[in-house]
Amino acid sequence: MQGVFSPLQRLFLIGQHLNIDLRTMRDDLFPMTGGGNKARKIIKILQSAENQGCNALVTTGGIQSNHGRVTALAAAQRGWRCKLILHGDKKEVANPKGNLLLILLAGAEIEIVQPDEIASAMQSAMDAFRSQGLTPCEIPGGGHSVTGAMAFVEAVDELKEQCQPDGWQADWVILASGTGTTQAGLIVGLERLGWQTKVLGISVARHNPRGKDIVEESCRELRSHLGLPSRTETIDFRDDWVGEGYEQAGTTVLSAISTAAAMEGLILDPTYTGKAFAALLDLVHTGEIAKNSKVLFWHTGGLLNIMASNYFSGIKT
Repeated sequence: MQGVFSPLQRLFLIGQHLNIDLRTMRDDLFPMTGGGNKARKIIKILQSAENQGCNALVTTGGIQSNHGRVTALAAAQRGWRCKLILHGDKKEVANPKGNLLLILLAGAEIEIVQPDEIASAMQSAMDAFRSQGLTPCEIPGGGHSVTGAMAFVEAVDELKEQCQPDGWQADWVILASGTGTTQAGLIVGLERLGWQTKVLGISVARHNPRGKDIVEESCRELRSHLGLPSRTETIDFRDDWVGEGYEQAGTTVLSAISTAAAMEGLILDPTYTGKAFAALLDLVHTGEIAKNSKVLFWHTGGLLNIMASNYFSGIKT
């Protein structure tokens, strides 16, 4: 992946309001339908799959999975078969919207199972494709792999390129952290640049210590893959804004979404980026992020998640 794919933008109005230098990496505008961090990962993952002669894909995620959407679209672009093992409410299939709608339009086969049935269903899908003479690639949920994380090591090179004109370097990078590889890729990528930047992952579902441990493991795998020395720094992965869990957003998150949209025209979502932006606002208000800090909000996508959400169904103009 060469060149700049996602624009770096300054959020002048919110930054002025918060008294910080606030910018955002717009991975929601990454050039693939729906954009997002999963689009970056799938391109990198499928480069490897193509080199291995694969011609079918199997992966898993929630009913409104961004990873499922980009996998289905990438398979359609290549003329490959695609089977998605999804978990969630089966009733959504009767009136699909958001990511699920695009998954179905892309022609992916879906199977909805309980979370404890995912592993066996994935194996059955792989076996079925093989029995049909295909060479399937099994992709972990969320693209959680060294290859997926490498996409964000390379994304840091994009960031550097866009920061060069004015020499801007972030004191903080704040992002929504789910399976952990996006955060790990950014941590290791910034290490390679030598930037003294704090990378703060805001959990969208997992609690500590499990969430932090998974990011640490991904960092270790990445450093080994790149031949970098091991490190023992503490991963900053916080679960304070998880609320009631994945896809569940409280009033603080919904307020942050409204603030970003009204002040900057920046669209966030209640599953991922809304939680991360709520954290950013809170950390500025408590003083942990000091005035005049250079803060980068890494926008990991989520437009289709808010379009599928019912949180704003009664909004009045």
